[in-house]
Amino acid sequence: MVSIEIGGGHLVQAGWVNLDPVNGTGEWRRPAQDVPWPIGDGGVDAIRAAHVMEHIPAGEPRLAVMNEAHRVLRPGGVFEIRVPNCLSGTWHAWADPTHVSFWCVESFHYFDGVFAANADYGIRPWTTHELRVQGDNEILWKGSPR
Repeated sequence: MVSIEIGGGHLVQAGWVNLDPVNGTGEWRRPAQDVPWPIGDGGVDAIRAAHVMEHIPAGEPRLAVMNEAHRVLRPGGVFEIRVPNCLSGTWHAWADPTHVSFWCVESFHYFDGVFAANADYGIRPWTTHELRVQGDNEILWKGSPR
């Protein structure tokens, strides 16, 4: 099986595929929102996105990444996301000019169904395993496709 690091830059651990527009290899050299990814349904054990989702535009690009991760993860596979908390009272989420989407703990509840939009945005359902604020400004979320 395969594990994917989204936007890993030069920090990808051995055994992980780097889905990165600069440092990815072959078909994996692309933005994460450039879907479909070059792997079949259920062919991935784990996905990590550490401080990269805030660089993916909100709206359709964000949904494309979440829905594609849902497609490629095997049953029980885990997607781990770390993002700056825009509601933490610190400057971290807002200061970086390359941040194009902002996250708070409640953002993840649109994916796990705790919150629901009043329209069908095509969001595939997730099960949240862990959701917490770490330190003064980081949100950690781990989820699996439902």
